[in-house]
Amino acid sequence: MSRKARKIIDGKYFHVMVQGIAQENIFPDDDSKGYYLACIKKAKEKHCAKILAFCVMSNHSHLLMSVNGIDNVTEFMSFVNTLYARYYNNENNRIGYVFRDRFKSELIDKEKYLLNCLAYIHNNPVKAGMIKRAEDYKYSSYINYLTKRGIVDFAEAKKYYDITPANIKAIMKEKSHSDWLEHEDKIYEKSKDVLDELMARYNISSNKLSYNLAAKMSKELIERCGISLRKSAGLLGVGRERLRQVMSAKK
Repeated sequence: MSRKARKIIDGKYFHVMVQGIAQENIFPDDDSKGYYLACIKKAKEKHCAKILAFCVMSNHSHLLMSVNGIDNVTEFMSFVNTLYARYYNNENNRIGYVFRDRFKSELIDKEKYLLNCLAYIHNNPVKAGMIKRAEDYKYSSYINYLTKRGIVDFAEAKKYYDITPANIKAIMKEKSHSDWLEHEDKIYEKSKDVLDELMARYNISSNKLSYNLAAKMSKELIERCGISLRKSAGLLGVGRERLRQVMSAKK
């Protein structure tokens, strides 16, 4: 059993994800993956961020990072993605957006999430069928922990868990089947953006709408944003239980 993480109460740890526009393989080869990591290294020095874990896949990447708040995440990711987008467009003789959105993020605010997130990120290439063993993937921080080299901020990491290779392997073994944030295989959209789109689509000028239309909109909000029925009801300004009844009747 691996040593458990200590309690995290300061709200400065974030799981951050970016994805290529239209799920395009924006990190298609070793050079592009390496360049993206170089952008991360440059950004963490400029923006005083600490990196606990990362994994750069073909069409998306994950970061587990420590900053002082979501505004700092925005500054960090804007710097990284702008720098990389210039490189990618130049290399491919193209113009336009490279990333689907600026980034998606999840606040790590509970003790158990930190180690689950660490294992989840390191297991990404295994789960995708790219390799059989996580340690064989060059563009993940797992190899940083095993070799004690790379862009991981080990001093920050060891505040919360034992960073010896033996313990990191134990964490991976213990949590290899964790379904925490399993939904991140699908990068969700911002609920406000989707709600604005739906309001415009159905020509709604206020939140007063029929429950039949609310049910249709709620279904799309839940599917596209990964939110709960309670939250979708709140966004639409309707009663949750009545909405649940109408949606159940339509199944």
